[in-house]
Amino acid sequence: MKRMFVKILPVFILLCGVAAFAVMVATRDAPERRHIVDAGPLVEAITAPAQQLQVIVSGQGTVRPSAQIELVPQVPGVAVWKAPQLEAGGFFARGDLLLRIDPRDYELAVTRAKAAVARSRYALELVSEEAAVARQEWEMMQEPDDGADAPGDLVLRLPQVRAAKADLEATTASLEEARLRLSRTEIHAPFTGRALTVALDAGQYVKANQPVASIYSIEKAEIIVPVLDEDMAWFDVPMPLPPELIASGISTADEHSPAAPIAAPTTSADVRSPAEQPPGIVAPRAMPEALISTEFAGRRQQWKGRVVRAKAELDPRSRMVHLVIEVDGPYAGRGGDRAPLLVGMFVDVDILGNEVDGVRAIPRMALRDGDLVWVADDAGRLHMRPAQVVRVRGEEALVRLQLAEAELVVVSQLSGATDGMKVRVSRRETSQ
Repeated sequence: MKRMFVKILPVFILLCGVAAFAVMVATRDAPERRHIVDAGPLVEAITAPAQQLQVIVSGQGTVRPSAQIELVPQVPGVAVWKAPQLEAGGFFARGDLLLRIDPRDYELAVTRAKAAVARSRYALELVSEEAAVARQEWEMMQEPDDGADAPGDLVLRLPQVRAAKADLEATTASLEEARLRLSRTEIHAPFTGRALTVALDAGQYVKANQPVASIYSIEKAEIIVPVLDEDMAWFDVPMPLPPELIASGISTADEHSPAAPIAAPTTSADVRSPAEQPPGIVAPRAMPEALISTEFAGRRQQWKGRVVRAKAELDPRSRMVHLVIEVDGPYAGRGGDRAPLLVGMFVDVDILGNEVDGVRAIPRMALRDGDLVWVADDAGRLHMRPAQVVRVRGEEALVRLQLAEAELVVVSQLSGATDGMKVRVSRRETSQ
């Protein structure tokens, strides 16, 4: 009996559970039906107001001096004195005395030349008096009204006078030459600058026309910046023409035309030719300004410069134009947080180009294939709208685009996006 109970008990428990489940199913309430509305995928969008923006052309280059020369003595001799600042890295001002060569030999040469001039002047005076006496004697020997011919040059000793004058001119020139050579025993700085290398010490014999030092100017610095030929359309490079070229028929309007010496721009992925754009470029400025910056001494340093000219030809390999950026006083105001613009620095250069009106700045990622921009309206609908690309620089694009006041530019990436589809917009205030 006990064994029978053990076998029946599990079956009884299972049947009770099935019965309880059946009762619960039979007595439960019907599930509430809900209608879920498809609001579309969530996208991020930004405002992009139309504005007037300045085009910036960026490049990089290395700082170099505007003038660098070899210091070359023009006369030989022993260097009896050298300026303390004439050492590698030393600074000097325009007109400073940098080197003095022993002048005694040249002072003696000046004394000898002065003596030679005195002798020549005495000889000229003597011959001139003799010529005057000769004329008087000839006149005394002539009878009045005898119709005699005029005396010859030899009779009046005129050749001797001319020879004495020529000798005086020669000795005077020799004196000037001796004085000039004496003045060349002192070498002065032709500009405010810095010594790069020096291969001379006081007491050393120097030869004429042999370099003793290399110096460069710090009055101005130059930076050679290669830019795409298409970028030349955004600013004017000063190109003054000689008067004879202008007179020959070259229009003065071509003097400042960036396209004159350059091949016609070709459209690329990053730069659009202004010929393809509608009007809206504000009047350009002469000598475009440039901002130079680099990291130095743990800080971001910045200087101001200007575009002064372009090199005479395109780079044959890269087909780029090399612009010359000039910076006045690269060492001015140095000290404290202000660092000098050192020769050899690798710097970033931003050239401030023309201003363009009526454009919108959007992230480059918001520019879709086919120059389309996705726009979200206030009803949450996505529209694919064509845009006119003015310029693409880095991660930013400048476009002309028709936008209503409440419409936003979509920057999110969507797969299978279609015109008119519903989207949920997460808004950012600006494109920055």
